[in-house]
Amino acid sequence: MPKLTKQRKALLEGPVLEREPTFLDALPNDNLVGAIVALTSEVYILRERLQTLEAELEARKVLPAAAVEHHDSSAAERDARSADLAGFTERIFSELSRDRTPVSTIDPRVMNLMKTHHELNTKK
Repeated sequence: MPKLTKQRKALLEGPVLEREPTFLDALPNDNLVGAIVALTSEVYILRERLQTLEAELEARKVLPAAAVEHHDSSAAERDARSADLAGFTERIFSELSRDRTPVSTIDPRVMNLMKTHHELNTKK
């Protein structure tokens, strides 16, 4: 098992001041994990909503049981779905190439707030 070094840790020791940490020791791996997590959350949200809608439609007898499977999309519906798929794909795969620089910065003096009163007043 690889030895944990300053560059390879699974937790933060303070605020991110300059660049985002690389938890998995390789930039592509961190981005891949981010993409997988984003995709997993999108998929689960869709599953949950679909299950709820199907249960409601079935309980209210709004649609026959196989209506979704036999639906024939119009050209406008296909175009809208195609655009939605393009946006969805962009959100997922943009994680693989995103910049590792945080979108905001933190004043480095914030580290003083993380020190005890004794540490601040003890001269080294």
